[in-house]
Amino acid sequence: MNYCQRFFFTMPSYSQEINVDLNSNEKNGYKDKNESRSEEVKYVTPDVEKSVPDGLNADQKLAFALRDFLKPSNPVLEDNDNDNDKDNPSPFALDQNLPYIDEHVDTENAPQSDEELHQCPETDEVLNNAACRLRRWRAASRKLRRPRIINNLSTKDEGSNANKNFHGGHTDLADRLRSLAAASSMSASAGELLSLAPPPSAATAPPSPGCLLSPTLSDQSAAEYFGSSPECCVDRGGFESSSSAGNPAPPPGPRYKLATEGTLRVCCFQHTRTVVDKILAAKFLRRWETHVLCLLEDNVISKTPSGLLESPLSYSCMQEVYCISRWDPARKYCLRIVMPHGSLLLQANDAYTRDQWYYSIIWRRNTIRYRNFLTKTVRKEVVLKELKNMVDFAMTTPLQDESVTRAPLQILTDLLSENKNSPDWEEWTENVTSLAAPLLTERGVNGELCALLARLCRRRPRSAPLPALAPPVRRVLTRNVDFGKAPDARRFVRDYISALSANNSGPSLVRRFVAVTHGERAICPHPRAAPNLAAVALAALDDHFRDYTSPHCCDESEHDVLCFADILEHMCEYEDWLVVVGAVLQPVPLCAGALGCARVCVRLARVLGALARDPRCAAHACLAAAHAARPCPPSWLRAAAPSDPLLALPHHQLAQLWGSMIGGLLNCCGKRKSFLQSMSKQLPDFLLVALTEHPAALEALCLMLEWEVVSGEQIQLEIIATLQGTELGQKYYKDLCERQQNLQKLQAEGGPRRLALPVRATDADVAALLEAGALGNLECLSLAFTAVTSNCAQHLIKLPSLRYLNLWATKFGDSGVQLIAEHLPHLQVLNLCETPISDKGIEALSGLSSLRRLNLNSTKLSAEAFEILRQRLPHLQEYDIRYTEAW
Repeated sequence: MNYCQRFFFTMPSYSQEINVDLNSNEKNGYKDKNESRSEEVKYVTPDVEKSVPDGLNADQKLAFALRDFLKPSNPVLEDNDNDNDKDNPSPFALDQNLPYIDEHVDTENAPQSDEELHQCPETDEVLNNAACRLRRWRAASRKLRRPRIINNLSTKDEGSNANKNFHGGHTDLADRLRSLAAASSMSASAGELLSLAPPPSAATAPPSPGCLLSPTLSDQSAAEYFGSSPECCVDRGGFESSSSAGNPAPPPGPRYKLATEGTLRVCCFQHTRTVVDKILAAKFLRRWETHVLCLLEDNVISKTPSGLLESPLSYSCMQEVYCISRWDPARKYCLRIVMPHGSLLLQANDAYTRDQWYYSIIWRRNTIRYRNFLTKTVRKEVVLKELKNMVDFAMTTPLQDESVTRAPLQILTDLLSENKNSPDWEEWTENVTSLAAPLLTERGVNGELCALLARLCRRRPRSAPLPALAPPVRRVLTRNVDFGKAPDARRFVRDYISALSANNSGPSLVRRFVAVTHGERAICPHPRAAPNLAAVALAALDDHFRDYTSPHCCDESEHDVLCFADILEHMCEYEDWLVVVGAVLQPVPLCAGALGCARVCVRLARVLGALARDPRCAAHACLAAAHAARPCPPSWLRAAAPSDPLLALPHHQLAQLWGSMIGGLLNCCGKRKSFLQSMSKQLPDFLLVALTEHPAALEALCLMLEWEVVSGEQIQLEIIATLQGTELGQKYYKDLCERQQNLQKLQAEGGPRRLALPVRATDADVAALLEAGALGNLECLSLAFTAVTSNCAQHLIKLPSLRYLNLWATKFGDSGVQLIAEHLPHLQVLNLCETPISDKGIEALSGLSSLRRLNLNSTKLSAEAFEILRQRLPHLQEYDIRYTEAW
């Protein structure tokens, strides 16, 4: 008996009823009506069973016995397919071209004999893949639960056409099995499973059954979503990519908007399913009607209710919805909706419109089903199972619409809102949130859901599913959220951070959370992340200490408060976020209770120290406001003043912190007469810090004497006594006396009236020139085309008779211009052509009331700044503003 004879010898006759054993996971059998139920018809003969190698499990033995049928090229089926209609392949041939689970096996070089099969190193892997495919198909058959669909595999006819009818089979079954393959891992009825199947990628080809072999979300673990170390907030390339996080992704292809209205052709068949298939195969159709269909929340209606759509078409009455892929080319863009008493065909003009309506109908239908099922079912295990199916469905749909994003989250919100007062609500919410983790990763949570998740973090901080909550928290921080209008979102972020800190490794988790929010790049790609995170931290500190009438000092057990001060400190580790933190902290936004807590102040001191050490003006300038000594709201120079501090720190720490802030300002934008004048009210603080030999305070006192900022002999004597009270102060005072003697020699009458430096002159050359002799008569100085910078301004301000200054094509910037404007009020001509000054330095020129001629050619002058300058300089006669915005 040859191979083909053995094959047909084991097959049942066509008069038999074909039943599938739904209870066995290892065997499939055919049973005859006339034979005993216990008798089983095997697929293979004993000859084949004897050739099966030892050491294989039941599935592998069955796969080995059917290895010839699982190959892409089956000689038995190929011979019989020649007599069949190619558009209606046998259901047994559906698995011919299925790829293996892990890899594609080269069938041309595959071993043909049993000996070669034993010698092949990939034998076990191939058998395992084949066995897995058999189990998948058996699971798909069990979920159909419709014996009459299986009966349609063969007809009742016998005779010469039996072989052809057997291989011809049911045309519609191929489409349904392929659709079932896409949802084979979900637990639902046949119609529900078939409704989840994607349509074909092209109008003439059905979807590939290879998706049967792809894993689903239910097979993934929480560690695969977010990683395992640290467990709550590890970042694998960002949470924005669903594929990198292990979440199910939509099928490849175009994306669609949710269809609401459109013109389609409609045809209805009031026949059974088998008759419809015969009519479709014969390419015969009844009368078509054109309707403008509208997809509503509960049903489908026509704007012209007549004919076939005289009454609304409810989604609950739809048993199956799928695309007809193999049909007459003139009628190829069709959807089939199976109803209890017939079928309804919807024809579109193109494949894209057909797929859009298909996905839209499926979305409406399943959304209603999930909403009714999840909110009315009592058994929790069933609800969790259906919730997982809903998450898979929502994540894999190619629809992109606001309602598509909002509907699953609203169902999840309603599910969590039920029984909020029950004792097991926290445990129930933990299970639901863990299952809905992929949905929370890709969708922005609403206000009510934020409140529910925040409640879970407050009640169960140590057992809350923090990996599942990390993506929505990060999404709230990275989006442009107005916390004034969305207080629940801010509360959710706050409670999540408190839950992080409640773990045993809380401080490290909080640090890692800040690092993940910032990202691995040097600059955070989300500009709203830093302001939102800083606002959450400050609000949490203010809410905690607002009700304390007396000073309260936190202990280490109050981690839910100290973690927010830690967040401000961790944010200062990033250069781009340091500027943002400084801007948020200006002026002091904390209440007196928070500033009175020593543990909070220690962390704030580190933040202020980082701001003081930063060389950028945008960072350290936030330590002193426009009115640095104003009492309310205070600046940080006022809050940390050693004479009357608001920060609860020891005196020596306050002195070092305050001196560091002064030093950062004096080394950059604070070395100006106006700044020292504004700080004259805090002279006792300068004196106290100078006694600790802090260089910044000693330098500031020397500048007050040199620039005559303080008036009164008594105050000057106090400053001199303070400088002479320490060894380092005596050195500073000695240098001051030498500078004053040189200044007297420099300003003595004599020297040239005009002077021009060579092109290669630098700041050091200017300093050496001014120290060479008397230049009290110098009125005109040209530094054009030299390499001088703003650092030479401290030497230029020592020339009292200077009236003309030429700085053409130099690197003289805003800080130098501001210093000149304060110390040379009699300057009449100033040339700043092709210098890097901006509006900040140009506005300072309004203090030169004697200015007659001004050249701002090729600078960063704006029209607004020039209008303000003209109003403040009424004596300005000539000006050059060519090649600027004001020109």
